[in-house]
Amino acid sequence: MELTREEVLKHITAAEEAYTQRLHHQLESHIVVIQENFDALGAQDQAICIRFYRLYMRFLTLFEAVDVATMQTYLEALENEGVVEASDYELICSFYHKCPQELYEKALMAYSYNETLHLHYALKLKHEQRFEEAVEVLKYVLECYPGATEVRFLLWEIEQEYLDELCHTEQEVDATALLDLASATHNTTVLKGLELDPRLSKAEGYHVQIQLAIWQNRSVAVRDQWRAEWKFVELATKTRNLLADYAKAFMMYDMVAEVLSFPEAPEFPAEDFNDFSDYSDYMQALTHAGWQRAQHHYLLIGKSCYFYSKDLKKMAYCLQQGLELHPKNPLLLELKGKFFFFQAEYPQAAEAFNEAFRQGLSATDYLQTMMDLNDRVNDPKAILQVVNQFHQRHFPNAKSTCFRGIALLKLGLVAEALSVFNEGIEDYQQSAFHAWMYYWRAVIHRKNKNYELFFQDIEREVQFYELGSSDYCNSMNLSMEVLFEMGDYEKCYQYACYCHEQGRLDPELYPVFQWLCFYDFKENPEGLRPASEGDLVPDPETYIDYRNNGLVYWIIGNEAAAAKSLVVAAQNSPDAGVYYKLAFSASREALDDHQLSLDIYEEIKAQVPEARIWEVDHPYPALLSAAKHHEQATAACLNLIASYPYRAFFDYPRDINYLAQALKKSAQGAENMTDFIRYSAMLLSTENPEENHLKEQHQMVKDFFKDQLFLRHNLLEAASRFEQPLEAVEAQDLAHLKSRLIATYFS
Repeated sequence: MELTREEVLKHITAAEEAYTQRLHHQLESHIVVIQENFDALGAQDQAICIRFYRLYMRFLTLFEAVDVATMQTYLEALENEGVVEASDYELICSFYHKCPQELYEKALMAYSYNETLHLHYALKLKHEQRFEEAVEVLKYVLECYPGATEVRFLLWEIEQEYLDELCHTEQEVDATALLDLASATHNTTVLKGLELDPRLSKAEGYHVQIQLAIWQNRSVAVRDQWRAEWKFVELATKTRNLLADYAKAFMMYDMVAEVLSFPEAPEFPAEDFNDFSDYSDYMQALTHAGWQRAQHHYLLIGKSCYFYSKDLKKMAYCLQQGLELHPKNPLLLELKGKFFFFQAEYPQAAEAFNEAFRQGLSATDYLQTMMDLNDRVNDPKAILQVVNQFHQRHFPNAKSTCFRGIALLKLGLVAEALSVFNEGIEDYQQSAFHAWMYYWRAVIHRKNKNYELFFQDIEREVQFYELGSSDYCNSMNLSMEVLFEMGDYEKCYQYACYCHEQGRLDPELYPVFQWLCFYDFKENPEGLRPASEGDLVPDPETYIDYRNNGLVYWIIGNEAAAAKSLVVAAQNSPDAGVYYKLAFSASREALDDHQLSLDIYEEIKAQVPEARIWEVDHPYPALLSAAKHHEQATAACLNLIASYPYRAFFDYPRDINYLAQALKKSAQGAENMTDFIRYSAMLLSTENPEENHLKEQHQMVKDFFKDQLFLRHNLLEAASRFEQPLEAVEAQDLAHLKSRLIATYFS
């Protein structure tokens, strides 16, 4: 039964749907019906016919024995209609075991930059053991698409097979061809066999020697041999390329700068081929034109500038010349982003990185680069977003884990960040990012006041750095800050001296260093001048500014201003207690302003009660007494004894004398004679009472208990035994008392 045109159209649509859903049995039944009723389509159905030709070609690929001849018939129909596309050639050329040579020649000349077609052709040449031609085709593809990793793998496989064939042939083989293949496949066995081959030139002999050294020796030994020997001999261009790539692989960018010079401009062949022989010549000429090699050289020299010499002018020239050769080269575009990144031009850097990604930069490289960028602009939310995208495409690594921890810490998620750093340090092999993780974990320990763990992690971190390097001293600066906050001024001074000697002490820590010398009576190290008013920050903003101003004020003798500035530092610092205690110490040296000290003490009690230790509470009663708040002073002193009983009575028993003296003065100021006498007696009850206490007691007895002659006599007699003689009035009073006692009781 014949079908109408509309019915045939429905079958074609259904067949396309069945092919998409892989319903092969249904597809075959539709194809049979369409073939039997194909004449129902008219001349106006050209587009419908083309759809069927392409569908039928794809239908033929489903059979175990593919009928390439029939596929070619349908391909010719598409050619006759003038609608053949690259994908049509790709389909039939993928069957490289059966597809004829002439079809590849037609397809490649029509689509000279089609990576897939050239890859299929290389597979055909490999299958037919036409290895030399296959190598040239794949090198041409890599010239056009240097990021085609699967092509690079196939090239290595074919070169290995080709080398194996040449090594087992009975005919004489060109030594240079063997050298090139052995170098490309890293075949040390063949290279060793070529070491003494007299057919090789002197430059080729060096190439063999250098290849073997690279694959057998450590990177440091290779660099030393380059500088001691190879640098002074005539090397072939390919040998210099080899050394430059090797140096780059081991991040020895100083060596890259020594090995490479600017490349010559490539000579592009004309695209005027008329037959496949001309096209083969064109592919070979483009491969050897130096187009990719020049781009690669500019990239290596530019990276050497970025990582080693910091020569931005040279780096800019490399980017300009390299991108003129290929404006869409993703690696050069990435380097362009790093050029802007290095100069803190972050919007331009982001634009360049994004363009590199659009042009083929791997997602792994792009996302890891964006981690660096977002870290530099201090955007932890963006860092987390990039890390999450990276982990969707790639297993977590030390870098992504490190940046995740940093972002969490900056977002205030301290416990989560600590967990991430712990995991990263334990789960990955030691790398530069472990130094970062140790550093940031130490920051968390500092925040948690786990100072023992802090110094353990700093010690682990600095093992990654050279002594005196900027990274090493950066951690020493951090340690100095922690020691300052701990109150370990002696060790803090030692760290400060070290960083100062290296010329790497953080400028913000110089006021701390100057204060340490002033406070602990240290001699200023060479090059450290005393602080002056000129060191004050005119418009302080951060707690560091206020801290430094407070220390400078302290040094130049304005203790009240120092205390006030340190209070502001405390109010804005993550460790307020440290700076409140310093402010309290400074205020007590402002002897004419007791109220300032009292105000600071009250703020300590309200804001950071955990900072109240003996050294803070101990001066408080005396301050109250000096401010004539006698009853409060008495209460504060009794509270001090109750708060630190072991300190007062056992650890430091002499402190009780100070406390009794404070209580006595408070009682005297409050005119509480009962307490005054009680605390005076306490002071006199010691084995060796102080002279001033004896004299004070004598004056009190003289004023209020004139008739206590023996008491008055004994007090003055005891005072007279000190090295300091009694004053004339006191000596006269003692003599008078002795006379009265004799006359009254012993005459």
